[in-house]
Amino acid sequence: MLQNLDLYSILIMLFALSVGGFLKGVISFGLPLIALPILSLILNPKQAILLLFFSVIAVNIREIKIKNIKNYSKTIPLSIGLFFGILIGSIIFHKIENEFISQIIGMTIILSALINYTGFKISSNLLLNKFFSFFYGLCSGFIGGITTLVGPLIAIYLVSLNLKKEEFSELISLTIFSCLIPIFGMFFIYQPITFNDFIISALFAIPAITMQFLGFKIRKIIPQEIFKKIILFMLIIIGFLVVYKNW
Repeated sequence: MLQNLDLYSILIMLFALSVGGFLKGVISFGLPLIALPILSLILNPKQAILLLFFSVIAVNIREIKIKNIKNYSKTIPLSIGLFFGILIGSIIFHKIENEFISQIIGMTIILSALINYTGFKISSNLLLNKFFSFFYGLCSGFIGGITTLVGPLIAIYLVSLNLKKEEFSELISLTIFSCLIPIFGMFFIYQPITFNDFIISALFAIPAITMQFLGFKIRKIIPQEIFKKIILFMLIIIGFLVVYKNW
């Protein structure tokens, strides 16, 4: 699936994973959000998602703290909804055309960026409602199953909980990490994958991990909100370009 790559494609892939890893390090989410639209310039959505396999595992597992596992119970209804939503969305993902998937990815990027840019928060009364949390997770998982872009929607939910910065980072990484099991489980059922595909995906995780480390350093010295708004503004433009390219 990831064969016969030319130098131009390799450079674009390195750039996408590096920028995505850096963004993840600074604002705690965003690797697929920014890497997917850049990768769509040279790869179809299924190839791009496979390329991200090891990268999204590595950058999320680094921020999970097992000692704080009891604090993660507040996201259980959300996580259950995410799991079932992803299963449904993933089945649809493997049955529709690549161009349509790219259009959905572009529109999801635009919508997610706009919502996060405005600082929208969910009412605390709704957050305490387990049925709402499950339904929100189900809808987010459905979109994530089709696009693999669950991070921004999870971020909206967790930001609304008014968590401390480090707790937010841990929770979003754990939640996204748990989403990878149904996303890639369904992916490997439907898509033919070779050993070389795994090697390529693993190698391209190196720039993502390296740049995430740099992002960690930047997270401590610059106003996170300013950086996030700049990135989200850029994503709106990228999202429109992805939609335009595949319309």
